[in-house]
Amino acid sequence: MEGRIVEYIDAQKIITSICLEEKKGKVRLLNINNREIVLSKSRICLISKECLPLNQPREVLLEKLRAEIAKRESLAKEIDVLALWELLVSEGGTYTPRELAEFYFPETTSSAQESAIFRALFADRLHFKLRGNVFEVQSQERVEEILTQRTKEAEKKRKVEEAASWFKAVWQGEKVESPAQAEEYIKVIKEWCFWRDEAPQAKLAREILEKAGLNTEDQPFLLLVKLGVFSKHENILLHRFHIPTQFSDEVKAAARILINSPPFFSEKRRDLQDVYTFTIDGPETKDYDDALSLKKDGQYYLVGIHITDLSPFITQGSPLDEEAKERGTTIYLPDQKITMLPEGISEHLASLKKGGPKPSLSFLVTLNKQADIIRYEIVPGIIKIDRHFIYDEVNNLLTEDETFNILYQLALKFREKRLKQGGLVIALPELVFSFSADQVVDIKQRNPEQPARVLVAEFMIMANYLAASFMYEKGIPALYRAQLPPRERIMNGTSQDLFVLYLQRKLLNRSVLDTKPGFHHILGLDKYTSITSPLRRYLDMIMQRQLIHYLQRGEPLYAETELSFLIPHFEEIIHRTGVVCSRRIKYWILTYLKQHVKEHIDAYVLEETTRGYRLLLPEYLIETELLGAKGKFQQGDKIRVRLDVVNPTKEILKVVLA
Repeated sequence: MEGRIVEYIDAQKIITSICLEEKKGKVRLLNINNREIVLSKSRICLISKECLPLNQPREVLLEKLRAEIAKRESLAKEIDVLALWELLVSEGGTYTPRELAEFYFPETTSSAQESAIFRALFADRLHFKLRGNVFEVQSQERVEEILTQRTKEAEKKRKVEEAASWFKAVWQGEKVESPAQAEEYIKVIKEWCFWRDEAPQAKLAREILEKAGLNTEDQPFLLLVKLGVFSKHENILLHRFHIPTQFSDEVKAAARILINSPPFFSEKRRDLQDVYTFTIDGPETKDYDDALSLKKDGQYYLVGIHITDLSPFITQGSPLDEEAKERGTTIYLPDQKITMLPEGISEHLASLKKGGPKPSLSFLVTLNKQADIIRYEIVPGIIKIDRHFIYDEVNNLLTEDETFNILYQLALKFREKRLKQGGLVIALPELVFSFSADQVVDIKQRNPEQPARVLVAEFMIMANYLAASFMYEKGIPALYRAQLPPRERIMNGTSQDLFVLYLQRKLLNRSVLDTKPGFHHILGLDKYTSITSPLRRYLDMIMQRQLIHYLQRGEPLYAETELSFLIPHFEEIIHRTGVVCSRRIKYWILTYLKQHVKEHIDAYVLEETTRGYRLLLPEYLIETELLGAKGKFQQGDKIRVRLDVVNPTKEILKVVLA
């Protein structure tokens, strides 16, 4: 091989060199750049017939090599690859470059012609495929596949360049005309914002953003804000979890029909319209789903816990039922409420509004003064709401209104029984956000332990407990909520210490759903289900439907297997709702705190970490990390920190010691 011109492939290029030495399976080559390189002999693709004397000066060898390369490249341009392929495609098979050269050049072939064939076919990469040192004739079908793929790749390249150019201009504030495929490009970037690498066209999105120079974490989002596609406070998680904020035309139409022609619901119901019945809710409430009543009966009290009955309105398998099932729950966010049912139903038709008769699932509970349950009935009823009260009204009326005072005392005693059975009341403050336009202007804490809120909460817990007990005793298939004991108890019953309450909450086990009852350790009850919020939770709706069906027809609607199949669905809803709510609350807290960077704030030390301390900012019930200062503080210490860096979009909150 010494003195011969050889060719090999490196980095998808044909390299032409002169062999200076062949030894032990390796060759030492001289390339056009006057560099010597050692290769395995197996990498050589072509070897010339002609041999150059190696005793010539190096410059003479290089000049002859350059001339040979130029000759081969010129010949390669004259090769009609398509014509060669058309002659061979019907036969197929594989051929060496020499065989192809002898076929193409019928006269005696030279090394240059052999190289020209090699170069032309290697560059074409369509009609022939290089396999080792031979070329395989591609079939008609394969050639068409490759052409289609090349067309797609060319189109993709065009899209990348067009989209990147447009996005870059928009980012720089230039006024440019949107391309014809603007909606497609926007969709690609939107999906990238939602799902990143899991987006359907993640690769295309990355290429567009990289070419546009907009590939930092927050630039795609801000680009869509500039385009008016997103608001600057867009809730990405709603898109990521496919949570709809609007109802489909089909669902809207079903709701209109139902509202315009409501069903008759008086059959097989107890008429309770003469009982004075009232609701207690927040001032903003429109979807009233529970009400209360109270009657004295000698030394006992007859408490009515009345839940709006959706079973006449939302039937199993209807479009409204399927929509409610898919949504699973009404989602309450600081800046938005996403209802499970159309508002015409949840706030009007099925809402326990003052006035006309309403269908109910009524718990008629006889209690003594110690709040012992003497007996109870659960009946499908017809009620009439006499008055709507708000929490503050009831709080102010407690000392002078006997009804509210009795209900509150009974609620406290029922709670006391739960706590004696191991229950806990972890009454952390609720955060209330105030907005001006799209800016959060204030965050206040609301005490959930206000008497009126405790009153309502305890009787709802009682109703859920009685529903669970009744269904268990009657053998009615149901879904029960249970909760294992906390991983550690650091309080008994309840506490007034916010730090203790927060720590205890972090030590809770999550509640679980099952078709068999289990002890709910946080509530302190041996059986529990969820039935008192049918307007807001699909689980409550189907439990109510199951109970009503049994009470009216003597048999359950759902079999146990049907309910068990729903458990993963409900668990997924609980998970996604928890994530969306907690992350959105955090976003708005950080948005507010961003306005107060460099200000000082109180913090509790939760625990020491490898990098410093985990802190709780009690005013906003949000955690952060303090770097450094190790060994200086203990759990529970109250310290002052300064807000240092806040980025709501990236969920960054950094503090330093004040």
